Amino acid sequence: MIRCPEGHFYDPGKHPACPWCALPPDTGAMQQKTRPAPPPPPMSPPPIPGSPPGPGAYAGQPLPQPPPLPPPPPPAMGPVPAPPPHPGATVRVGAGAKVGKTEPVVGWLVCLEGPDKGKDFRLHNEKNYIGRAPMNDVVIEGDQTVSRERHGVVVFDPKKQVFWALPGDASGLVYLNGEIVNAPTQIKGDDVIEIGKT
Repeated sequence: MIRCPEGHFYDPGKHPACPWCALPPDTGAMQQKTRPAPPPPPMSPPPIPGSPPGPGAYAGQPLPQPPPLPPPPPPAMGPVPAPPPHPGATVRVGAGAKVGKTEPVVGWLVCLEGPDKGKDFRLHNEKNYIGRAPMNDVVIEGDQTVSRERHGVVVFDPKKQVFWALPGDASGLVYLNGEIVNAPTQIKGDDVIEIGKT
């Protein structure tokens, strides 16, 4: 066995030059030989981020970073209601609701007695139904003596600018200033409407 200048041992009877680097045997002379650079060793694929170092990890090199994630989608939002056209307008609720339409407030009712004492109720054009259920325009929640639906009605006539009190479709009675309302009765400022204990 002999040794090539690169330090490889080989049998000269089988190989005329080093089979690994193709250099002639080392003769002990200090001469330099030109030879092609050896090909780089095959590289293994980069390791998976977060995996323990193994055959694919490179010593002394940082692990490759994963590509950045796309930003999360914005949160889903429902339709945003349109702002009122002027400060005195509100969206009507209850039986007379009109989709997306805002109407001016034409008057108020204020609860003077009963469980909802101190609460105010907005009135809009035309019929305003009074009852306990949320579908009414004037919702009196706390008074169990008020019918759920249409116990009474307050109407605003936009042509004549007049309010009227009417009995509702329910069995309960409506009083205006202590008198029973059997037919449309005009309401004036400071009049008192009684429905149930309210």
